[in-house]
Amino acid sequence: MNKKLYLILQWTLIFFIACNPPVASEDEEVDPISNVIFSYLQEDEQVFISASIKDPFNGDSLVSVALVWYGTGGFEQTEDIVPLVDNGNFGDILSSDGVYSRKLSSTGSDGYFLNQPLTYEDSGKVYLTIRAQYEVQGEVSVSDSFHLGNINPEILFITVPDTIEVPASDLNYDTLMVSVADANGLDDISWVGYRSLKPDSSYANNGNFIYLYDDGGDSVIYDDGMITITSGDSAEGDGIYSYVLVVYPNVVTGTYHWTFQASDLNGAMSDTVHQKVIVK
Repeated sequence: MNKKLYLILQWTLIFFIACNPPVASEDEEVDPISNVIFSYLQEDEQVFISASIKDPFNGDSLVSVALVWYGTGGFEQTEDIVPLVDNGNFGDILSSDGVYSRKLSSTGSDGYFLNQPLTYEDSGKVYLTIRAQYEVQGEVSVSDSFHLGNINPEILFITVPDTIEVPASDLNYDTLMVSVADANGLDDISWVGYRSLKPDSSYANNGNFIYLYDDGGDSVIYDDGMITITSGDSAEGDGIYSYVLVVYPNVVTGTYHWTFQASDLNGAMSDTVHQKVIVK
């Protein structure tokens, strides 16, 4: 072959390869684990984890998928290893859709107990790893962390009289107190209040919440020009909300049903706490 022609062909081939790099085949994938999802179902005290897993991966068959759970303490904590499934059970939504998942209870109701369970007070991040085991290449894993996000407030206890005496004249007073907590901080509490169902089946305050205060006693709730009554709260910002109940001589007697609840700044509500009060 002519040497000049050979050089031209060689440079043409190099140019063609440079402009057209080899394309990987469909089997030559790099990441078999994707779409890792974590959700904390606070009311049910459960966590839900799922991930999309390729099977086969580069021609290699999937053997098993597992969650490695570290909780909120970081990847240095003692881990829990729990199998994820794609069979429509244990919280998995659709069988054989390539999404492996599991719903886990902190009580271990499905047979798996977490050494690092989530509790109401937990905030910040949780840490986990998804492991996929293949027949030939062995283990492939992806580690991630997730913010717990907003957590509902909680009523810890209430201080409410069982019985209230109606004064023959003048006024009578009693102080209601509700202690609340929020894993996102007490600053996240928007309000604490109660509804009062009266003995005649009507609601006080037109059925609206009567709000308590964590203001250190600054708010005036009653003032007739002679008597001034504040909220009765003793310390501002301590998570104990107070309200001085003013009892008039003409108040309806009988059994009252009070329902207490708290809300955070995101509108998430605590569980309700019920109290029966007899006014006589």
